[in-house]
Amino acid sequence: MKLSMNLYDALTNISVPPNKAKAVVNAWESDMEKFATKSDLLRTETHLQTSITELGAELRGMIKDQSVEIRSLGSMLREQGTELRASIKEQGAELQAAMTKQGQELRSAITEQGAKFQVSVAEMDSQNKILRWQLSILLICISIPMLKLAYDMLVKFTLN
Repeated sequence: MKLSMNLYDALTNISVPPNKAKAVVNAWESDMEKFATKSDLLRTETHLQTSITELGAELRGMIKDQSVEIRSLGSMLREQGTELRASIKEQGAELQAAMTKQGQELRSAITEQGAKFQVSVAEMDSQNKILRWQLSILLICISIPMLKLAYDMLVKFTLN
């Protein structure tokens, strides 16, 4: 404010009308509000450096925390991968054992069915032989009396 008064006095001493001198002083004060002094700039620079340092420390802390979390997550994923591989191996062994068992059961069932089929075929052959014998006996039983009848008729026609 002291500087503004000195400027006003200087302008009025050189015959500038008071209202114009006051307008110049007001314009000068308005412009001076936008300017910073060297101490203002030094204070701002110090404040910015402090803020940057604090933000850098905070950022380094956050990075360190994130790094710890990432390592922890990686460790957890490795453990889960190991567990998954063990589970897959175990299930594979169980599946292989089940398939082997079912294969053995299937082979056994096929062998049993084959044996039953062979027995059935043998029984049918036996029954076929019996049936042939029965048909042969039946044929003999029918043909002998028919031949005798034919002979008797032949003899009767020839004698007559």
